[in-house]
Amino acid sequence: MLVTVFRRRLKEGATFADFIKAWEADKGFGVPARVFNSVSLEDPREILSIGFVDIDVARLAEMFPGVAAQEAVRHNRIADVIESTELRAFYELRTEHDFSANPRQIDPSSAESLLASLRGA
Repeated sequence: MLVTVFRRRLKEGATFADFIKAWEADKGFGVPARVFNSVSLEDPREILSIGFVDIDVARLAEMFPGVAAQEAVRHNRIADVIESTELRAFYELRTEHDFSANPRQIDPSSAESLLASLRGA
């Protein structure tokens, strides 16, 4: 499971709705993927996007050629509403923890994981 993190800053006058309209994908990636978009509580122009993609690192390189063209089009649209991308990173998910009551570690590949439905578990 990969985690993608993007922190972007909207252009002056651009709204979160403008961002979502530009950001939404025209076509799926061909693998299970979910993305959460958030607005900073301190700065409404700061957008944080965190994605979860059910693919291992080895397959990531294989996936890129299939989505590169559609992602280039999408990122050109995004460029119209953002001032900058301050963070663009990909991470391999290693742990999941539940701090709801008694803090405990959850196996991210288990049915108990919040990501279980993405994995089809």
